[in-house]
Amino acid sequence: MDEIAIREPRPGDAEPLEELITSHFSEGSSYGVDLGLDDPTYRVLVAVEADSAEADSAEADSEGSILGVMALREFADPAAVADEMYFFDDPGLLPAAELYGHLEMGYVAESATGRGIGSRLLQRLHTVGAERGVDLFVADSWYHGGDDSPEQLFDGHGYETVHRDPIDRPASECPKCEGECVCEGALAVRRVGGDGA
Repeated sequence: MDEIAIREPRPGDAEPLEELITSHFSEGSSYGVDLGLDDPTYRVLVAVEADSAEADSAEADSEGSILGVMALREFADPAAVADEMYFFDDPGLLPAAELYGHLEMGYVAESATGRGIGSRLLQRLHTVGAERGVDLFVADSWYHGGDDSPEQLFDGHGYETVHRDPIDRPASECPKCEGECVCEGALAVRRVGGDGA
């Protein structure tokens, strides 16, 4: 039986991660990947297929195919968080905190959804962030009509959606919704101390 291993990124991961993330967007879109290899305030984690023995004993050495990715970047200044957010640029939307943990690049391969990969990546980043002093996790995310909408992940891990803005586009241009497009840019936050972190 195959298992999932979580590991640090490697230089060769940039291209497959870019392909994984870009596959979630409308045709013609692309996404550049920062692996954060030399940045102590940026932590990228990659989920890969691994044999069950590897998953238990040597996650860091796993060579399996990439199934998902998520990253955490630390900021002390809410304006700096707002500069990094995709959907929002108003620092006034953020609750006060000493150290913000901005979640980025949260994507799972379409063929691997439903296996708990997003939850495992998020839980690991919660632990990393809490150990480094993050007291508020922040996700500006694309809530959509697909089965893999991040809203379900964040709701299940103690996040509160504090702001939403509709994304106005026809359903024919949306890679996730069928019929009417229900996509929203959403800002979700979670204080450290919720859900075990």
